[in-house]
Amino acid sequence: MVLDDYRTPRAAPLAHVRRHPFIYLSLVLHAVPLVVLYHLGSQRIERAQFDREQRLIESGDRLTAQARLEKRVHDMERIKSLLEQSAAAGGAEKKAPPGARKDDDVQFSAQPKAPEALLKQARELSRKIDDIERDIKAERLAQLLHIPKEQALKQVEATRKPEAPPGAAPKTAADAAAQIERLEAKARDVLEQRRRQLEQQQNGIQVAARAPHAADAAGAAGAGPGGADKGGSNGNGKADGNGQGGQGGQGGQGGGQGKNGGAGMTVLDRIAAFANPDLPDRATQAYAGRGGFIFDGGVGHVPAVDAATMVKGAGRILGPGGAYANRVWVNSWYVIGPFAGKHGDGLFSNDRYPPEQGVELDAAYRGKDGRLVKWDYVDMARYPLMPPVPAEDAVYYGYTELMVDEEQDLTIWVGADDDAQLWLNDRLVWAGGNSDKAWFFQRVYDTANTFVRDYNLSEGKRVVHFRKGRNKLFFKLSNGPTRLFFSLVLTK
Repeated sequence: MVLDDYRTPRAAPLAHVRRHPFIYLSLVLHAVPLVVLYHLGSQRIERAQFDREQRLIESGDRLTAQARLEKRVHDMERIKSLLEQSAAAGGAEKKAPPGARKDDDVQFSAQPKAPEALLKQARELSRKIDDIERDIKAERLAQLLHIPKEQALKQVEATRKPEAPPGAAPKTAADAAAQIERLEAKARDVLEQRRRQLEQQQNGIQVAARAPHAADAAGAAGAGPGGADKGGSNGNGKADGNGQGGQGGQGGQGGGQGKNGGAGMTVLDRIAAFANPDLPDRATQAYAGRGGFIFDGGVGHVPAVDAATMVKGAGRILGPGGAYANRVWVNSWYVIGPFAGKHGDGLFSNDRYPPEQGVELDAAYRGKDGRLVKWDYVDMARYPLMPPVPAEDAVYYGYTELMVDEEQDLTIWVGADDDAQLWLNDRLVWAGGNSDKAWFFQRVYDTANTFVRDYNLSEGKRVVHFRKGRNKLFFKLSNGPTRLFFSLVLTK
């Protein structure tokens, strides 16, 4: 065999194809459909998964809308209760009968109501609120003109605009929702007018009858003060970390002192707190020498703990059935996220997402980068709490219920990487908002410390009031770069 007759190994397969073209053609003809079917099948699977996720999201939207409607009606109930309290004779508060629900009691709805049923309830509440408003105006008019209240009622009725008919039955759930929204807005307007009346009386503005004309006097009764708590203030009267009465917002010092100062809230305080649920009742006292809002430019310190007397525990039950401890880390939460977040200074003004409108643990939403996010139950064995899906420039929410054996004030110790807000029973009790927390991160990450061992990754502390039984806790956590965590610790 000469050299030219030598066939290289590379030429052998080609020769084999030439000898058996039909075999290879058959393989190609079979392989191409298989590849096409594979891609079509994977796309079909992806499409089916997307459709399932979309159905979950649509269901979540419906649940959130339902929760929003129920909250509107519940807020109307609270408005009615606050107006009734403010209308008590001589500014004194009505003593609630045993077992009666307080105006700020948190509701835990078991079965959702249909929009039509909620609309019926909202209309009835709106009618009662109108009656209370009329009674308040008549009471004030009787005082101004020194006439019997029955006569004042007739004069007020003569100046009232005729009530609009309730309207036809809603054709759709959206129609019912729109009507409920209008009724709630009307009720809030009445409460805001009443708040201004109480503030005017508190600040010493006197309303005198300029003329005995009924329309003028009725107008004065509507705009002037009436039925307010004399000598009250806008302070919430709760105790701060040093055991002192809470600082008044506009009218001076809060009414209460020490641990039980929460009982010193006036009707005006409660109306102001309801009208501004996301406004903290007072700044934390954990930042010495500054007096600003929570952080005030990043000056702060990690509150000290007494390790010698500390008995640590974890859980969400205080009292029988819970851990025996005097320092309790709340470690069990439902957590959802990540949602798309901002970075830099924008981190502290992140967008609001559906969980802020209503907590529905069965709901799902589109989160950061279009991913499906659902509520996950997280029971952390190691301190602190870390969301199961970490992400940068992201927003997370957490929800839990704390069981307390008796009504009491407790100190909350809060810390987060990066920013957090905390609501207790639908009222904001802690707010971040500091764009420079270098002091905190340096203490936590760059120095030798015992913060994890002591359950003390805390930026500050404050005293808040817990009711007996179930208490709702809800947090919003905004993360910027790298690490993230949330810490909530309770002490007496």
